[in-house]
Amino acid sequence: MLRVGNHRELQAVVLALKAMDRDLARDIRRDTVRTMGPEWKEAVQRRASWHMDHRVIVPGTRIAGGNPPTMIAASSRRRLSGGLVPVQAWGGFEFGSNRSRRTTYTRRNRRTGGTHSVTRNTTRQLPRRAPRGRVAYPAVAEMAPRLASLWVQTVVRRVHEAAEGRQ
Repeated sequence: MLRVGNHRELQAVVLALKAMDRDLARDIRRDTVRTMGPEWKEAVQRRASWHMDHRVIVPGTRIAGGNPPTMIAASSRRRLSGGLVPVQAWGGFEFGSNRSRRTTYTRRNRRTGGTHSVTRNTTRQLPRRAPRGRVAYPAVAEMAPRLASLWVQTVVRRVHEAAEGRQ
């Protein structure tokens, strides 16, 4: 991950945005979202290879225009047909699971009213374990330096234009 605290140049941009005119900072955030959003969404879509990636991780992929901007994926709150909510269950699809894990639980028999024990393989439908992520995290690793550079360039250009009176 790219952290602002680790880079003096990014810290300078954050401080400049805090100190500048509110309207100019708002315009810079708007430009940032407009230019970086499609790039980020396209990078996540390019890495999504499975149909469930396109249903769980890709929806809700966006840039939140803050100071600094934030890359967000899998933020959709709309339930899928089976009841899964992507914003709550994205981790299993991004990082996978131990596909051979078995879960044992007791259930009631409707006809006889008695209970019995059932063992199910409950994570078989998830991808194999990927500790470094499969879709969004590799996309962040690929895009973060590029988007940070674009953010700094946007701020410097807009401040320069404002100083010259072109805005």
